[in-house]
Amino acid sequence: MATARPGGRVVVARSTLVVSPVSDMAVAGTTGRDKPVPYGSVQCSLALGFDRLWRECESVLDRARRARRDGTSPSPTGSRVLARWGVCLLFGTVIHGAEIDLEPCDLSASDGRSEVDAECGTLEVPLDPNDPDGETIELFVALVRAPAEQPSPDPLVVIAGGPGEAATRFYVTVEGAFSRIVRNRDIVLVDQRGTGRSAPLQCDTGEDELFLTAGVDVAIDAGIECLEDLDHDPRYFTTSVAVRDLERVRRALDYAEWNLYGISYGTRVAQHYLRKFPDRTRRVILDGVVPPDVALGPEVALASQAALDALFDRCQTDAGCASAFPDLRQQFDAVLDRLRDTPVEIVVDHPRTGESADIVVDQWMLVGVVRLLVYHPQTASLLPVLIDATHRGDYRPLATQAFVINDGLEDIAVGLNNAVVCTEDFPFVRDMDLDVQAATYMGSAFMEIMAGVCEHWPSGFLDGDLRNPLVSDRPALILSGELDPITPPRYGRRAAAGLSNAVEVVGRGQGHGMLMVGCTQRVMAEFLDIDEIGALDLDCVGRMRPFPLFISRMGPAP
Repeated sequence: MATARPGGRVVVARSTLVVSPVSDMAVAGTTGRDKPVPYGSVQCSLALGFDRLWRECESVLDRARRARRDGTSPSPTGSRVLARWGVCLLFGTVIHGAEIDLEPCDLSASDGRSEVDAECGTLEVPLDPNDPDGETIELFVALVRAPAEQPSPDPLVVIAGGPGEAATRFYVTVEGAFSRIVRNRDIVLVDQRGTGRSAPLQCDTGEDELFLTAGVDVAIDAGIECLEDLDHDPRYFTTSVAVRDLERVRRALDYAEWNLYGISYGTRVAQHYLRKFPDRTRRVILDGVVPPDVALGPEVALASQAALDALFDRCQTDAGCASAFPDLRQQFDAVLDRLRDTPVEIVVDHPRTGESADIVVDQWMLVGVVRLLVYHPQTASLLPVLIDATHRGDYRPLATQAFVINDGLEDIAVGLNNAVVCTEDFPFVRDMDLDVQAATYMGSAFMEIMAGVCEHWPSGFLDGDLRNPLVSDRPALILSGELDPITPPRYGRRAAAGLSNAVEVVGRGQGHGMLMVGCTQRVMAEFLDIDEIGALDLDCVGRMRPFPLFISRMGPAP
């Protein structure tokens, strides 16, 4: 059953072929499983070969769908299509039709303060992709319709970061940034397995307490407790499985191809989907890109220190900031030493609930707040005032920011984060110099926690080519912030090396994620619509400016 338009509201159901080439997805670090593991439920020994058979059957499926939608009668070519369809059925295994029953829904975030109208449904998928008859989970899928009478046939898939953020929640918080695109192009949102409403790997580890007072040992203990409390085996919650989930969704919604937008960790998912399904990927937008061959972790403290140093340098060269805070760098160092030696107990009102709370202000709170505030120029602009107040002994602004940040992290699926990092990043960390990290304001705590947690977490399903540099001629728009403290511009250049049809954009004075900055929204919309990406108008990028620094609680200088 199908609709006149891809992704219709009624059930979209059809038989799905699982005759696929033997994949190189295997359980990382598991003895006895070092040989390639087949993805799907069938292996066919055909002279045609797996790869060729897969491409042939995919072509058959697409042509049959187009004929079905167009209502055309079989032509000689159509007859050959039907014959090949029969071959696919004969030598393959047909499983039950994938279906998504889309119904009107409201997507929400920020405790319901933000809402988006959409159509939502679920898609049942195997927990273990190598055991299609075993345990299943449901993927939560949302479709935001374009209001145009004849929208573009290729939607945009929005892939959130984290790892651990749900795509639906992320989209609601930044909906305005996609306003140009959604005018003429549907938006597809899939909560990645382990996030949102797709079998979330949430952990009840007292996140408030963990963020406000935790040290290395407490964080490691929380990670171990998180593993013990999970409802599902975390080995099946990795990027390698997530991209196959996306492909199942594409087939169920009956799109021939689509575009991808990924931010932060979402760029890893987008790049790997492009690698595995190049014929289904029209164009990609990579915002704050993680190159496939980079293991996140060892450079986090170094990049964050560089972003903080750039802020201090900027304050020195800004007349208003230099006048208000002539010794900002020295103040910060002094506060960090003081809180490391002597934590302070205070009573502060929660900025959202108004309830009073007794908390301990220590170095971990300062490090956590600074690390996340430097992600974006708007929040980084608060740091001069915040550091000065803390240096003077007023800890309430720091504690208030800690509450605000922690509230924003409540929906992050920590279990999914650990499942990905302990499979795809930490096992590939090489030549880590803890002494160099110890010289940063973050110290070596980040890597110590990662090592301690991943010592106990299992390694999951990992494609053998996940970490290979991506080579593709698909059009790609690479967005980087000049002062990004987690995915610096050099990562964008590294990822672009294998992308022969890529456009790189670096926002002056910007941080992690360019989506909400200046003319980025117009550039993205034009990139998706324009025939030749070399004609993309990027003049507005040169007019981007960093957010002005606050010199008092009232804001920046006039």
